[in-house]
Amino acid sequence: MEGFERLRTEGGAVYVPSEGPADRFLPPPGGLHRLHLVEYQGGLRLCEDETGLLVGPTDRRLQRAGLYVTNVRGVNYYPEAARRADLSPGRPLRLVPEPDNLHDPFAVAVHPNYGKEPIGYVNRQKARHWSKVIAGGSSLTAVSLRGTGPGVACEAVAVLAAAPEVVAHLMSPRPSGLPQPVFLQ
Repeated sequence: MEGFERLRTEGGAVYVPSEGPADRFLPPPGGLHRLHLVEYQGGLRLCEDETGLLVGPTDRRLQRAGLYVTNVRGVNYYPEAARRADLSPGRPLRLVPEPDNLHDPFAVAVHPNYGKEPIGYVNRQKARHWSKVIAGGSSLTAVSLRGTGPGVACEAVAVLAAAPEVVAHLMSPRPSGLPQPVFLQ
């Protein structure tokens, strides 16, 4: 844990280093991910169970573990839909592939769980992969990691998507006995 102490004491870093084993976030065989979502700076972030370190949303190892995170693009084009929606952290969202989209056949719209109108789109680079995962028969459940409640203008939304059972696990409380998230120490 020497490296863990150094991370915590030098500059207050609270994130898992982005370099390291490619399989760091893979769940053990037959098990669940060793991550949970925790409240951090008004939103939700993934927290590694063993270390209490946060996982950066751009960490490339997440996708390998079946965890997809992105900022929603184009929210400014749907301001009324975003204002009406409850995009608070932890709220469910729907991902809707749009293979007939004239601008991008891999487009994936992000909708509030109950709404017909999108509030934005998965960014183009990630949408290609996400749409292939969905078209391949995988069920993805999505939740807001950052956003606002209904009736409040929303300029930024972040979303996490994964298999339904994985999202349920990530949203469950962290088990007792784990190290406290580093930013709380």
